[in-house]
Amino acid sequence: MSKTHGAELSEVKLSATRRKWLPYFEAALLLLFIVLVFWHTTGGKTQAPPPPLPQAQEFIKRGDEYFAKQDLGKAIIEYWRAIQAIEAAKSESPGATSGLNESLLHAHLRVAEIYFHSHWSEDARSHLERAAQIDPDYPGVHLLRGKLLRDDGETALAVQELLTVLKKEPSHAEAHYYLGVLYQGAKQYKEALAHYEKAVENDPELEKLPFESAPIGLQARLQLSRTYRRLIQDYQFTDRSLTAAEQAEVGKMEDKGIAVLEEAVRKDANYAEAKQELIGLLYGRAAALGREGGKQRPYDEALKVYEHIVALDQTEVDAWQWIGQINNSFMQDPEAALEAYKKAYQLHSDPGILAEIKSIEQDLKNVTNQ
Repeated sequence: MSKTHGAELSEVKLSATRRKWLPYFEAALLLLFIVLVFWHTTGGKTQAPPPPLPQAQEFIKRGDEYFAKQDLGKAIIEYWRAIQAIEAAKSESPGATSGLNESLLHAHLRVAEIYFHSHWSEDARSHLERAAQIDPDYPGVHLLRGKLLRDDGETALAVQELLTVLKKEPSHAEAHYYLGVLYQGAKQYKEALAHYEKAVENDPELEKLPFESAPIGLQARLQLSRTYRRLIQDYQFTDRSLTAAEQAEVGKMEDKGIAVLEEAVRKDANYAEAKQELIGLLYGRAAALGREGGKQRPYDEALKVYEHIVALDQTEVDAWQWIGQINNSFMQDPEAALEAYKKAYQLHSDPGILAEIKSIEQDLKNVTNQ
């Protein structure tokens, strides 16, 4: 092994090690910031005076900026400063803070969210209840309480909290999405589908929310497809033959499941989870086409499906091999078959693929020499 290659390998290993420990480092950093906040607000023999009230809005503004960038350690410090300033002024002169209740609610709720996503549930509940004391009907209060109850396994109570959000804001995409998740988990698939569809409808701009892996509108499309698949499985696992109407319904759900994933991938080509789910469903569709009875199997349609798969992901070796096999054995297009097999071999140097390449090259050579 050359020194250069050895150095590159060492750097790769070092990078992998860094990635492995990065989540722990970030968690430790957030913990450090929280400890600093605690020390700043309550610790030490001499407690620092609270910040002046006029600075509260500036603290919240900076907190929101850090929160949007997911710099949670700095965000929580700014929110804590705002809380200190407002609550200190409130204790001295209640009338002075009457117009700042909304800001105090916002700060407590954001702190609760940070604690919740850091898995400090008790601290999250503490700040959530302080927010609820300011405005018990605020949709954000019910949304976060619903998430906490969901994580505690209190599904029925979580559903009620999320439904309360929708009474206040019927177009709340996040509440619709999480209701869909809860109903799907309870195998109430029709209710789940209805709420996922509402989540898609009410997130047309695919807003990026803090702590979410993808916009709600994309996640809802993914879950719509999964819910259709569960409904299809319920039909498939019955111990009787399906009626013509049931078979037609299964076909419609398969089409819908693929269509919503196609839409998700069109809207965000980097949404890898939806793309992989879509590719899996397309493989299933192509295999089903290949199994259809009759003298004339729809290999041309299966070919289009495999071509669609490689358009989505050029590294799908199995799809390239199927394209080669269908073109060579059924479509009488050895040139297209050879090109597909060569692409498959570039991705995976399998002796079987190489044998197919050599066989087709020989056939083409024999045709040329005739």
